[in-house]
Parts: sequence; structure tokens; C-alpha cells
Amino acid sequence: MPVFGYHAYMVSNLAKKAMTTTDQKICYIIDHLVEALGNEPSSSIRRALILIDIDQYPGTTQTGVMERLGINKSALTREIEWLFNYGCIMRQDSKDDGRAVKLQTCGYSKKGMEDALSYFEGSHDALKRFVEKFIKIMKMEKPTLRDAKIIAILEETKGATKQQVLDRLYEGSASTENRAFNELIEEGLVKDVRE
Repeated sequence: MPVFGYHAYMVSNLAKKAMTTTDQKICYIIDHLVEALGNEPSSSIRRALILIDIDQYPGTTQTGVMERLGINKSALTREIEWLFNYGCIMRQDSKDDGRAVKLQTCGYSKKGMEDALSYFEGSHDALKRFVEKFIKIMKMEKPTLRDAKIIAILEETKGATKQQVLDRLYEGSASTENRAFNELIEEGLVKDVRE
């Protein structure tokens, strides 16, 4: 991109952020996290938290992530495998310790993470707090980014119908998105809204 084009893009991006409400920004941040996780809105919020931690500490090990986030080893191993298989992270054997594997974000995950971080002036800790708030609010076994987006849309569009919310979700199957919405109603996290 030519320098002028890049400058125009940055100005446009800053203007967009300045003109959006807090609730709209929340939706955008969730969208960027979904992008960072391979456009997979069914990813758990915990998985997003793990990816943020790996991005914050490039070259970290699974043990480092486990200690910082307090996630048990077997659950973290499954999440690391998923992140690796979906191309979100790279693994590299440590030169210092043959048993350790260094982790870092890459490709589209790096870009999605940069976009999400731009709302927090590049602060990984602030983005982690944002994600952790959803985990605390939702109190579900495994809340997903889709679940977070439903709640954010309802907050932003007070009085929206169920269909209006579903229309703003990801291009997944209607039954999956409908089921997610209904589960949030069952959990008591959202009120039953008109069709």
C-alpha cells in the first residue's frame, strides 16, 4: 500500500473508532478476536484469552501460559493443539530445553490480535481484562465468542428482535446461531425477546 494510502487508511480507521459507541466497539473487538481465531465464533472465550497471552509473551511455553492464566494442563494442552491446528500459533522447540516448546501467534491471528489491541492502546492486559469480564458475566461452562457477541448486540441495540440479533451474527448455520441464542435465554443471561 502506498504511504499516502496507508495514511488515509489509518485516519479512516481512527475516525471510525472515534464515531462508534462503547457498545459498538465491544462488538468490533469480539469480531477481531473471532478473526484471530480463524473466523470460528464457536471458539471459547477462554481460548481467546490463551491466544492473547501467547501474543503478549511471544516465545512463551505452555507452562508459562498455565502459570499466568491458572488453567489446568490437560485443558490448556487441548486449546494449544486447537490453536496450532487452526494456524493461530507456531510452535518451536526450545534450544535451551529440549522438553520445552516455544509458542507465538502468527498470520491472521497476529493481524486480528493487532486490530483488537488497537482499541486498548496496544495493552494486552487491558484486552485480557475485557475478555475476563465476559467470562465472569456469563458464568457458563464454556461461553463462546458467539455468545459474547449476542450479549453485546443486545446491549448495543436495546429492543432488537431475535432476528435482528441473529442477522448481525456470523455467517454460520441459522440453527447453530438460534441454538446459541436459546441457550443464553435458558441460562438467564438474556431475556426472551420478540421474534
